[in-house]
Parts: sequence; C-alpha cells; structure tokens
Amino acid sequence: MKKSVFKITVGIFLIFMAGFFASCQILYTFAVVDTAPPTTELTAEVTDTIETEEPEAEAPADIPIDPSLYEPVPQEEYGFMLNSEKRPCGFSLGGTLQTATGTSLNMIVKWSAERDEGEDFVNVSLDLAIEHKTIISGGFPGILKVNGEEFHFSSPFYEYRLSALTREWICPVELKIPCDYGEDLFLDIEVNWSFIGVYEGRDHNGISLNGRIPIGEKYANLKKSVSYDVLNILQNPELPEGCEITSLAILLNYLGFDTTHTYLADNYLLQGEAGKTDFYEKNVGNPREAGKSWGCYAPVIVKSANSFLLENESRLRAFDLSGYDVSELYYQLSMGNPAIVWVTMNLEAPYLRTPWLVGDKKLWWKYPLHCVVMSGYDFEAGTVTLIDPMKSQPVVVDIETFETRFRQMESQAVVIKPGRSVIK
Repeated sequence: MKKSVFKITVGIFLIFMAGFFASCQILYTFAVVDTAPPTTELTAEVTDTIETEEPEAEAPADIPIDPSLYEPVPQEEYGFMLNSEKRPCGFSLGGTLQTATGTSLNMIVKWSAERDEGEDFVNVSLDLAIEHKTIISGGFPGILKVNGEEFHFSSPFYEYRLSALTREWICPVELKIPCDYGEDLFLDIEVNWSFIGVYEGRDHNGISLNGRIPIGEKYANLKKSVSYDVLNILQNPELPEGCEITSLAILLNYLGFDTTHTYLADNYLLQGEAGKTDFYEKNVGNPREAGKSWGCYAPVIVKSANSFLLENESRLRAFDLSGYDVSELYYQLSMGNPAIVWVTMNLEAPYLRTPWLVGDKKLWWKYPLHCVVMSGYDFEAGTVTLIDPMKSQPVVVDIETFETRFRQMESQAVVIKPGRSVIK
C-alpha cells in the first residue's frame, strides 16, 4: 500500500514539473516575440544599413534630345600643346561673317585678332560693310554689338545702280580683350540694321546678323590638311528630297552605326506640311516625294540625330554649330570630327522664291539648298572635300567658294561627338 502511494505521489510530482517547464517555455516564447522587432522591420533595417555602406552607383545616361541641355566632353586639344613653357603664343587670325538674305543686299563683318608672343591680351579689329548691287538708302541706323558692347552706325545716303557687288565700310571697331594661354575666347557678334524696303523682290523690315567667332592658339595652329574616309550614301531614288537626312546617315555610318537614310527618314525625321511648317523645327514635306518636299535646317537634323543616338544608348551627341565662323569647321575637322554642312547644289549662288507664313513668321526658302558632309580640307591647295549624297564620288571644291556659300546658307553645320548632360 505504501509503495502504491509513493508511486502515485512521484507520478503527480513528475506531471507537475512537466507542466511547470512547459509554462516557462511558453512564457519565454511570448517574451521573445514581444521584445524582438517585427521581421519586416528587421529586414528593412538591415537593408538600409547595407545600402549606405555600398558605393553610389553611376547614374544611367539620361541626356535629353534638346540640344540646349547638353555640352561636349572636352577633348585633348591640338595645336598649342607643344608650347612647353605654357606661355601665351603669338597668333594672327581673321575672317568674315555675313548675313544670308538670299539677295545681293547683305551686311558683312570683317574681323582680325592678333596676339604678340607672351602677351595676355588680343588686339581685335572689326569693321562693318553694307554689300549691295542696287540700293536707295536714306541713312538707316543700326547697332553693332561685340560681347555686349554697343557701337552705333548709320548707312550713308546713296543711290546706286550697279551691275557688280560693292561694299560700304561704315563702322570700324578696335578692342583689346584679355586672353591667356590655352584660353577659349569668343567674339559674340550681333548686328541690327533698320533697313526697311523692298530689294530684289524681297521686303525687308530690318536686317540682322548673329555670329560667334572662336579665337585662340588652337585655331591658329590647325593641321594644314585632313582627310577622312567617309563612305557615301546616295539619296536617290528613295529620297529625292532628302539630302539632309541622308547626310546624317552618312555621318552616323562613318561613326560605326549600321543604319540607312530611309530608316532615319521614316522613324526620326520630324515632318510637316509644305507651306505651313517652320523648317527650323520640322522637315517641310516628306523627302520621299519629289517636287513636294523642301527640306529642313540644322536644328531639325540635330533633333533627329539625338533621338537616334539616345535610343541606341550612345554617349555621342549631335551639336549645332550654326552661326559660328567657318574657322570652327576647320577646327572640328582637325580634331577628327567630319561635319554636316548646308551649302547649295553645285555651289551655285542662292536665290529666293515666294515665302510662306507660319503664324506671324515669314519664311524664305533659299534655292537651290543642298546638304553634304565635309570630310576634309587642304589649306595649301585651297580646297575642301565634300561627300555629296547626289554624287557617287567625293567632290573637291575651291575653299573660297565653299566658304561663301556656307555663309550665304546661314553658316549651318552639325557635328557628332561625345556629350554629357548639363542637367544636375
């Protein structure tokens, strides 16, 4: 009997102890759950810690199409790097800027820039001329601005009926501008002349000139000649009115892209109705339609090029050099950058036809406009090499004639080279 009681007592004790330990385990579990952070919060905390310890990843290229929102990547300059003393080199530069009215009435700015060896300034001389054949003038006033500084002039009273062009020089300017070793200096030129009247069938309500002249050692020490092996693409028969977009295809293929002029025209060229479209914004008409399309100016090709480059995830970007002095073209080619340029068919003299209105803007189309790729130059021979989408072989032309037509077509040019966003 005593043994039975003892066994019962031991059994009860063991059951009691088992229950006690089970309770303690449950309490401990609740204590851990109550005091530990939730699993999701713990994961987020660890993730945050890891992210702050990792180096910041490079942001993907997000360069917009708008050409005003990016800049070229600096290149190793050619020309003045041989100057081991790092002191200002002497140089002498000169050239002209010209309006592009499409008539024989234009304004011409002749300029020169000289720096003596070791000096840290440039002596700049400019003069303004009115170029014309036949004109009746009543002394119209105007303003010449050089880097914001104003110089006033007035055209003389004259009545000429001439068969050849003549120039009336009326506004000489002398400036001394600081310019140290390797420094990029620009002369920003703006001229507004209040000539009002009809000249060679075109009515004028003022004539304006805007241009940028680059100055420095690198422009005075260009390579004497350059030539690049740029393969041609003929615009015909697919694009009888598509010299601009075909020139873009030529340049893109030279840069290593595999594309066609028709693909670019159909997918990247902004197009608008003839007679209702601003050729600075869209191509006037469809380049596939002979006789129904006109063409476009440099800003349109810049947008087409950058749309293509952005879609192909390229670091290259198109840059509009319109308005620059022609010396910028030679500099770009000396740096390895062939350029798309606007000239005329067979370098004939341009003329105007009936304008059209887009809003309150009167647009005059210059005939016979043409667009080509400039692939080389030779200063000693006095020639420029052009890849013409209308001709099967490269065309070598007289440098003076080329420069004249280039200026008459508003000094329009496009280059493609590495670029980066200026958006921070």
